[in-house]
Amino acid sequence: MKKIILILLLAINFNTYSQGLPTKPSNGFSFPLGSKVTIKLYPTDSINFNFSIIKYEPFEETIDSWGEDILFEENEEKETIEFYFCLGTNGETADEKEKNMKVLLLMNNRTEYSLIYDSDIQTEEKGEFKKTSNVGIYPNIKATEMWPYMIHQIGLKNFKLRK
Repeated sequence: MKKIILILLLAINFNTYSQGLPTKPSNGFSFPLGSKVTIKLYPTDSINFNFSIIKYEPFEETIDSWGEDILFEENEEKETIEFYFCLGTNGETADEKEKNMKVLLLMNNRTEYSLIYDSDIQTEEKGEFKKTSNVGIYPNIKATEMWPYMIHQIGLKNFKLRK
């Protein structure tokens, strides 16, 4: 039953995002678990950025936590950042994989910018968003954020140049 509800929510979110892509540049957006999102940055001044969602699609796979590099497409548009917000695990047996299940935010920064940003997570369905820490992102690299508990949505906002 939970999977059916999750698929229904993802379909609604996909339909909502897909109707207006690319979105107008904004300071932040939130994405549900099970998303693949590509954004493009727009400077608002010498250190701050707004961003636009230029691609969005559901991503329902549970990936190998340590083999995420294969997800990112090499021929994607330059000056974008690609995100996968999904489940990941590792282990040999089903029990190990269940025990090692984590929520992942995978990022591929195809920009020349070293960035910091704010991230908020929703740990309860329809609950409040709570601030969480992040490592930021460096130019032309891939990075991973990982949480050992359920997160329903993540909000990313306030992208700035790292000093």
